[in-house]
Amino acid sequence: MYQFIHKGLLVNSENPLLFDELFKQYSRPLFYYAAKFVDDEVAKDIVQDTFVKLWTNQTIIVNQSINALIFTMVRNSCLQYLEKQKVRSRHAESVKQLLQERELQYYMDEKSSLIEQELEDKLNEVIQKLPERCRQIFVLSRFENKKNREIAEELDISVKAVEKQISKALSTIRTEMKDYLPLMLFLSSHFLKN
Repeated sequence: MYQFIHKGLLVNSENPLLFDELFKQYSRPLFYYAAKFVDDEVAKDIVQDTFVKLWTNQTIIVNQSINALIFTMVRNSCLQYLEKQKVRSRHAESVKQLLQERELQYYMDEKSSLIEQELEDKLNEVIQKLPERCRQIFVLSRFENKKNREIAEELDISVKAVEKQISKALSTIRTEMKDYLPLMLFLSSHFLKN
């Protein structure tokens, strides 16, 4: 059992009528007070929770003013609520940022692979258009990593002829791939960052 001294009267919490009177007198002012800190729905909940605590907690003894006690309880509940919201907000913001970073990384990886595929397709197209001997020498040099001398021996031609065909292939590729230069720069900058 606990007691309130209110306007000089002893109010026993076991008397529901007196407690109802307390609720009627203070619920509205407490709501307006709480609504200065939190939104209306939360303010209603805080006021109700305050009265539930008063009703159920049998260890509270008020020696001075019930007014000071319940307004302090409401203020503290509002501050606790706001602190929890701040923590939730920080957590939500960090989760949101992490998701955005992952989404961006996924997009960049996906985009990079699409760009790589487009570049590869275009390069294959250009290589296929090369004259047969030029294409053969270029593929042996760049994709099979053979040295010019090895290619010359394999095809029974001079090293100079190999060099001339590789230069011709590179020149054609540069000309045909000039529109793809921005994509190649994008890819190289993306891979340099990673």
